Amino acid sequence: MVKTVFSDEIVLATDLKKRQRYWFVRARESGGVTIVQGGVADLVLAPRQMVAETAEAAAHARTAAQFLREVITLKRAPAESAVFSWLCELDDEEQQEFLREFVDLFARCSTTWKWAPFEEFLEDWQATAEAHRNPELLEAWRTRGQPEDYFPIEAPDAA
Repeated sequence: MVKTVFSDEIVLATDLKKRQRYWFVRARESGGVTIVQGGVADLVLAPRQMVAETAEAAAHARTAAQFLREVITLKRAPAESAVFSWLCELDDEEQQEFLREFVDLFARCSTTWKWAPFEEFLEDWQATAEAHRNPELLEAWRTRGQPEDYFPIEAPDAA
């Protein structure tokens, strides 16, 4: 299968040097320009944000592929994951919930290219797993205290 990664314009290094401003504008407008030097087209002039977003997406795709390989191809339970070793702290129902949400959220984020919800999802589940490891912390979170544990304080005078 052939996959086109760049559908950009190609410029010789000598032309880039002569008409830098033009090619910089073209790269910003089109999303990238391939630079050919010595017959080799191995450099790309591209907007920094686009490159950062592509690298971020690739990193998340790698993580997802490794995790899904573990649970689908290798038929491991989520608790046996090397990618998310903290999953072993969750009970079976929570692991299945994590797996369903993981797949759904990864699919949505990969189409929107907005990865913050995916990162927050992983952080939240990891915190949940760590809370299971520390029952005292979990109990402290659940405990709201009694009204007599609190006392009113007056706001400082702003004057």
